[in-house]
Amino acid sequence: MSMTSIEPDRRAVPASEGEREQMEAAFRAALEQLPENTRFPHAVRELARPLFEAGWISGVRTGHTGPALADVPLPPHTFGTALSNLTTAMSAVSGPSIGQLVSYHGSQQVYHGRYWVTRIERELDRRGRESVTYRLSEYRDGAFVTVLTGVHTWSVAALPSHWQR
Repeated sequence: MSMTSIEPDRRAVPASEGEREQMEAAFRAALEQLPENTRFPHAVRELARPLFEAGWISGVRTGHTGPALADVPLPPHTFGTALSNLTTAMSAVSGPSIGQLVSYHGSQQVYHGRYWVTRIERELDRRGRESVTYRLSEYRDGAFVTVLTGVHTWSVAALPSHWQR
C-alpha cells in the first residue's frame, strides 16, 4: 500500500431499504415516547430525521442498535432535548413565518410598528449564502395591504401571534 493513497479501504454504500425501514420505525417509536404536550413543528421533525437516520444506520452497521431493537426505550427527555435544541436553532435561523405578526424596527422609522408577514423571499447570493426578505402588510377592510417589501431579517422581531381568521 502506498503512503500517499487517500482512498478508503471500503467504498461507501447508501442505506439499504431494510436499514431505512428500521430507521423509520425507530424514529416513529422515539417520537411516540415524547410526552403528549410536546409539540414540535413538522419542519423540526424533518430536520431531525436525517440526523437520526445517520446515527441509526451507523449503529446498525456497527452493531450498536441492539438495545433499541430489544425495546429498551431511551429516557423520555433524551429525544425531547434533541428536538428542543433543533427547534431553538430553527427559530433563531429561520425567522418569522408567513401569517406571523412582527414588529418592524428598520431604517424607515415612519413605518415602525406591527405588521403581518405576507410573503417570504429566499435567494442565494454568488457565494451560496441565503438572503431572506419579507413583505409586510396590514389587514384593512378584509384584505391584506402591502406596506413594506424587501424587509431584511434584522429589521423585524417575530411576535407570538399568527394569523387566524
